[in-house]
Amino acid sequence: MYGLRCQKTANPVPLKEIDVHVDIIGYVSNVTSSLEYHNGEDNPIEAVFVFPLDETSAVYKFEALIEGRRIIGKVKEKQKAREEYDDAIASGEGAFLFEEDDRAGDVFKCSVGNLPPKTSATIQLSYVAELPVEADSSLKFVLPGVLNPRYSSDTGAAVYDDTYMAPPAAGDVVTSGAPYKLKLKVNVSSPNSIDKIESPKAPVDITYGGTSAQATLKDDHKFDSDVELYVHYKDKHRPFAVTELGQGTDGFMADHTVMLTFVPDLSREDLVTNCGEFIFILDRSGSMSGNKIKNARETLLLFLKSLPIGCYFNIVGFGSSHQSLFKGSQQYDNKSLKTACKALGKMEADLGGTEILQPLQYVYKQPPIAGHPRQLFLLTDGEVWDTQACVSEVAKHADSARCFSVGIGEGASTALVKGVARAGRGKAEFVSGTDRLQAKVMRLLSCALQPTVTGVGLTWQLPDGVTAVPIPSTPPPIFSGDRFIMYAQLQGQLPVDVTEASVTLSGQVLTEEIKHTLDLTLKSQDQEMPSADDGPEPQQLHRLAAKTLIKELEVNLEKDSDNSETVSDSTKKQVIDLSVAANVVSKFTSFIGFDSEREEPIQGAMMRRNIRPPMMMACMAAPVMLRCAAAPMALSYDECDSPAFGSCLDEVYDDCDMAMLSADHEEVMSLEIEEKKEGMASRIVGGVMGLFPGPKTKKKAKARAMPKTMAMAARPMGGGFGAGVAAAMDDEEGEDSAPPSTVIPLQMAEGSWELDDDLAAVLGVKLDRLTKECPVQKKAVWATVLALVWLHTKMADKKVEWQMLARKATTWLKAHQEGWSADDVVGKACTVLGAKVDPSAVLG
Repeated sequence: MYGLRCQKTANPVPLKEIDVHVDIIGYVSNVTSSLEYHNGEDNPIEAVFVFPLDETSAVYKFEALIEGRRIIGKVKEKQKAREEYDDAIASGEGAFLFEEDDRAGDVFKCSVGNLPPKTSATIQLSYVAELPVEADSSLKFVLPGVLNPRYSSDTGAAVYDDTYMAPPAAGDVVTSGAPYKLKLKVNVSSPNSIDKIESPKAPVDITYGGTSAQATLKDDHKFDSDVELYVHYKDKHRPFAVTELGQGTDGFMADHTVMLTFVPDLSREDLVTNCGEFIFILDRSGSMSGNKIKNARETLLLFLKSLPIGCYFNIVGFGSSHQSLFKGSQQYDNKSLKTACKALGKMEADLGGTEILQPLQYVYKQPPIAGHPRQLFLLTDGEVWDTQACVSEVAKHADSARCFSVGIGEGASTALVKGVARAGRGKAEFVSGTDRLQAKVMRLLSCALQPTVTGVGLTWQLPDGVTAVPIPSTPPPIFSGDRFIMYAQLQGQLPVDVTEASVTLSGQVLTEEIKHTLDLTLKSQDQEMPSADDGPEPQQLHRLAAKTLIKELEVNLEKDSDNSETVSDSTKKQVIDLSVAANVVSKFTSFIGFDSEREEPIQGAMMRRNIRPPMMMACMAAPVMLRCAAAPMALSYDECDSPAFGSCLDEVYDDCDMAMLSADHEEVMSLEIEEKKEGMASRIVGGVMGLFPGPKTKKKAKARAMPKTMAMAARPMGGGFGAGVAAAMDDEEGEDSAPPSTVIPLQMAEGSWELDDDLAAVLGVKLDRLTKECPVQKKAVWATVLALVWLHTKMADKKVEWQMLARKATTWLKAHQEGWSADDVVGKACTVLGAKVDPSAVLG
């Protein structure tokens, strides 16, 4: 059965059980995974198990237990470790190798070489990680169960790299079941009470004990998706510090380490910027098909409606090729907003494979707009292998553009999504399970609209002779309400007695200075949080600090990739030395262990066995993968009216200069469009999740001269921005478009609504009555209040998604508040709509 067989034979895979023990102490998780292998064959085997792991996790222990002998792995330089591993298995000696994939920091490979016949071996690895904070302030723990196939274009051909996967044999059945058992036990402890623990997908038993809790995975769980736990603490916004004593006499692990956490509040409206260039880079590869692209369209609508008036924006879709909505970013107004909304209507996941580097390069080559800092939003399922090249590209332009990123779906590459956000000094979010993409993207837009906090630094008050070395050396970006974490190593001799100290986080927002001071106790256990020493494995914070510093050095390597080899070699040596000192694996190091106590060599020809995570197979079986892997093809001008091209030449294009770019940017198609001014359909789009009206009939277009031929990526259906615009055009003799299901698509760029039939249809009240009941002279004021009351009533549970566009509407109302009171107009709107909304919720 597919997923239950080995790569070269039909024999069962030898992995029997995975036992995972997790200790969540405050905001840090310590995970120990035990993998039990059994070789039931008559020959020794090499078992290879590839699995995903968050790229910020610090893997610090790798051990093996075989026939009563315990083998402890040590971190060594990667090439040296590989050579020693090969030499050991060639000589008949048992060996174990654990390493990070060369191409992506979130894929790891465990190799068990020369496992003797009829013998079991248990591999144990431990890692520590910071737990991410969700929008509701809960902490999210994820045990990854999915490793999606990843797109590779190293050879110039669009193919999926299946290095660790063999194709199914004839008659194989695709299954999501795993050939091994999974056991999971999670212990949670905190100085504050635990509010609740949730597991939306995995069946777990949970018991509570005030400041502690325990969650155990039920036996009937099928490991066909990520296991997610959400931990809710009380008093969740309080800053804290954890101090961990060093061990030994010198080196990184000997110095004391402090973990600092702040939650700055910069939520004032006067600290929200109205300028900026916002570029949304959207993955439209085949793997984004289905609900992913539907949610992306709805998210883009919210994104567009929430932008501040006067900023600049653009949308770039990518796959094997990429397409830009505008040739260059356009100023945000009703005309450009109308054009963008129309382009969403038939935007599909139809651009082939996943080429992220080329659209990034294209965006960075665009000339900057004075007074409008560039902000990038990358939305992708992250199924690529050229992670390092993408991170390097973002890192090189970090001084001129911030980069925010969203990973969609289980199996999204944390190395890519977190890597580009870290390199671009932005923020990363992930969407999986029951998460709503819309809420995550709007959270990032909120961060992007905050002005950059400059001059960020830490000021320490420490005992004489003690100094603090911050990790990372450059503080991460600060966003309002978001957790800010830094580490520091305290160098020097601490007093014998308990000593009080403090640290102040400071910076400047526009012309205002911000300061947050945190008191700390220099001992192994701080008053705010339990010490990491209370956990099952000491020096967890040292490992996290080491991993954080390693990631910073790796970003520096990407920035210096065009500089001298001397600089790169020096930084690489720093990474290797730190990795070895902290026993934390990195991209340049591996864990290696030998079964040297065995008295005689292992006899027989060794067979290789690949063990694959279950969902990897399900992903490969999806028909969309065949579509994704389509090779680029040449498409002539004469074929542009074919269905595969979206019938682009016989559509009407409204207010848009559409740039259709091939992967190498050499061919550009420009279409001239003719503006139609009548009808509400000129400012809303058809066919997206009920938020857009349906498409109308089309009219022939006027086309400007184009190149005779054009390089395009193969795709099954045309769509594209061009087809999206075309499908939503008005026809003077056509049918009226169906109304949208919410008020969101009807909002104008400046934040107001118009009183018309479309708004009346959404509100469920006839236009004649709305007009008759209007209590103010300016109908747009009345329409805007009605729309806001509707949002507060009908979409209250999704407020995080529309609160930014509502804020824009409130600002518009305040600018037009002449001769009317909020109480009267909001009260009247509530009467008409049968709602109950506080006027302060509408006008602040």
